[in-house]
Parts: sequence; C-alpha cells; structure tokens
Amino acid sequence: MASPDPWMQYYKGYYYMTATSGDSTVRMRKSKTLAGLYNAEFKIVLNHTLYHTWAPEFHMWNSKWYLYFTAGATKDFSSQRIHVAESLGDDPIGPYNFKADIHDDGYAIDPSLITINNGLYLLGSFNTPGMQDLFIRPLTNPWTPNGPKVLLSSPTNPWERTNLPINEGPEPLQHNNRTFIVYSAGACGTPDYKLGLLEFVGTDPINATHWHKNPQPVFVRNDTNHVYGPGHNGFFMSPDGSQYWIVYHANDKPDYGCTNKRTARAKRLDWNSNGTPHFGTPDPIGLQLIAPSGE
Repeated sequence: MASPDPWMQYYKGYYYMTATSGDSTVRMRKSKTLAGLYNAEFKIVLNHTLYHTWAPEFHMWNSKWYLYFTAGATKDFSSQRIHVAESLGDDPIGPYNFKADIHDDGYAIDPSLITINNGLYLLGSFNTPGMQDLFIRPLTNPWTPNGPKVLLSSPTNPWERTNLPINEGPEPLQHNNRTFIVYSAGACGTPDYKLGLLEFVGTDPINATHWHKNPQPVFVRNDTNHVYGPGHNGFFMSPDGSQYWIVYHANDKPDYGCTNKRTARAKRLDWNSNGTPHFGTPDPIGLQLIAPSGE
C-alpha cells in the first residue's frame, strides 16, 4: 500500500496504522489482522489548516492518545514543525482535538515519544548548519517541553551522508531493560536510504555521550529482492505480546524516490545473542508472511 513513513500500534484487538498523507489531514487504518490493513480504508482522524502532514504517530499517556505530526504554515517545506493533538477517550481513531505546538524557531520534524527511567522525552530531527540531526527533549507531559532540544546524533558516518547528511525518523525500541533508538539515514529520495541504531549506555538521556551509535547500518537495500530505500520505521507488538515487529517503507525500484510510490511493509524483528535487534534483510513485496503470534 502507498504509505510513506508508516507507524502502527496493536490495541484492544485491532491493528491501527497511520502514515504520511502530504496534505492537511491525519489518516488512520484499522484491522483485526495485519494482512487486513492492505484493503482497509484510511479514515481521517484530524483536519488542520497547515500544509504537508508528515510522519504521524499516536502514543498513549494516562488513558488518552496523543497524536503527533509534522506540518508547516507554508508550501515550501521551510516551516515544517511538530504539533500534537489529544484524543477525547481511549480510541486511537479519536476524535482528536488540537493540543499544542511543540517547537522553537526552526525546522523540526519526525516526532516520537520515549520514556527512560520514568522520564518522558520527545525525539525528532532538526537542522543544524550543513546537516540534519536527531534531537531529544525532556517533557513534563506529552505536550509541554521541560527544557530545550538537545543534539542526540549527527550524520558523521559516510553511510549517513548518502546525497545529503541526514539523521531523521528516530523511533524508540526497548527490550530486556535496554533502550535503543532506530533512525533513518541519508536522503529519503535515494535507494540507499537506510536504518541506523543508537543504544542508551549511560545514565543521562539528554547527554549525547551516553548513547552509543552502531558503526554500521542495521537495515539496508536488497537489490535481489527489489527493495530500495528501506527506512522511516515504527515498531509494534504481536497480539499476544510475545513478538516485536517492524513496519517501514521502501520502494520497488531504485528511481522511485521520496514520493507516494513508497509502500508500507512489515516483518518480524528478531534479537541477536548480544541482545541487540536483528533486522535481517527486507523481504520482497508480495511475500506471504506468517501472521503475528496470537492473531
């Protein structure tokens, strides 16, 4: 399905999925099975007056959902900022009311939430001179910053600088008391868009030296399977809570670029013997997968 920047949750018997719309709406699909999302219709869960909605995500906090998205006041992408809406109840479909803008001056995209040692933090991507970096920012609650953005990761490795030096799309992944952030690297319009990995190895989440960057990417193109530019992912659990799954977008051809030709795909996430996530190889489109456990 054409769904750039996909993100999912499994909640109370249903899979819920959202993705970049590119217009002034946030949309969501709902299905009892993972495969059923393919034919499920997107329902508009939020209308707003901004342009270019990118990378929406919804996170629960105190029995309500907080819907994060990137959008801007101008058509030229320069004013892309982070915004959040709040659900009236515990249904991911909403309805939602606009809650707050969470940004300072300057370009900021790809919001996500992470909890570390009972502290709540906003993750995202922002511009610094000559490149696009990851940031982390402490929050009092899902809509109120409790400090400035702090630089978390810069695209310093050659594989993070394909066409443009970019780190974006940070996504939390926590397993066996270890905390990881999986992020996208390079320009999204290239077939070499890929995923990198950070691990929290210290005591202070807003100190970049307390994070370790994997020296090599963890999920890359596979020309044999005709999968190009795999990136901008999310994670969700199987219905019985025993399996981690990744959802991500990729292209079928190397020249499709950063467009709506990017399609959402999912696969089971495994774990290496050293406790780090094992992503494996992106599967060819159309491959029949074993359904998530408990479906």
